[in-house]
Amino acid sequence: MLERVPDARLEALAEAAEAYVEDAFGQRFALVPVAPTNLPHFILDRYAIWQGWLDGRALLLMVARENLPPGSGATAQYLKHREMVRHQLGADLVLLLLSRVPGAIRRQMMERKIGFIAPGAQLYVPEVFLDLRERAPAFALVQAEQISPTSQLLLLAVMQGRTLDGLNLTELSDELRVSIMSISRTLDELEALQLAKAHHVGRQRRLHMALGGRELWDTVQAQLRSPVRKVREVCTLDGEVIGPLAGTTALARYTMLAPPRVETRAVLAASWKNLQAAWSLRTATAFDDERVEVQTWTYDPRILANNGVVDRLSLYLSVRGSPDERVAQAAEELLVTIEW
Repeated sequence: MLERVPDARLEALAEAAEAYVEDAFGQRFALVPVAPTNLPHFILDRYAIWQGWLDGRALLLMVARENLPPGSGATAQYLKHREMVRHQLGADLVLLLLSRVPGAIRRQMMERKIGFIAPGAQLYVPEVFLDLRERAPAFALVQAEQISPTSQLLLLAVMQGRTLDGLNLTELSDELRVSIMSISRTLDELEALQLAKAHHVGRQRRLHMALGGRELWDTVQAQLRSPVRKVREVCTLDGEVIGPLAGTTALARYTMLAPPRVETRAVLAASWKNLQAAWSLRTATAFDDERVEVQTWTYDPRILANNGVVDRLSLYLSVRGSPDERVAQAAEELLVTIEW
């Protein structure tokens, strides 16, 4: 008889997967256990399933409830079950959650293009050409084309006058409302990019920026990206419950641009599903009068928001290069108003 894995161990493994991804990318899986009624009972009996997000894409995590011996045909069975789950639930990405990944299993999974995550060892997502291993960095540090979301959040905070220099990991974590692991990863990235210098006081690691203000902006702006991951319209009478003003609505607050008819708000992508459920936000149609445009962001727009409006630099990054000449011109005007 096959050994059944205790639920507590499966939950701990899912938590480890979340911590591993957050440490590597500064992103949260935001996993929620699910047992959809439209799946066959034998699937739910054989696998524990979690629903979440990876870089703005819907994700399912599956883990076998039983320890299967080698050569049992488990991989072929999983492929059939995975496609069944993907079809029924409509997820973009489906990953197999493993407690460990021996070399033979790793080769087999990669040869068959089977996405998997083994916390602390490897994250392999063939659909997005991602292969992160323990001994390989998650980004090319010195020649990074883009800066990770948590690092971008910290840099924008520094450039806009937030006093972060000299803070330790715990203090930075509290200021930016991200995990200590993400902050540690961010300092690794900034030091490798020579934007910050290694600095310790006793045993505490602290932030010590090498650049600041306009000089920092000129150095990194080409590597910064729009925080907006997805845009949708919903019906609501109170946009404030969603988040700060963003997009052209925010741009109209900071410049002479005329405000749009539909208000735009921003929210952390990982918080969207819970917010949507809590306030029963349904997708709007062209016939709905009380519409709000919602941007989901890679970092929390509330951290740097001022008086209910997203910060100027994040806003600039989200609208620069707009095909609308009025918006593009207002974006450049916005940049001029920033006090470095």
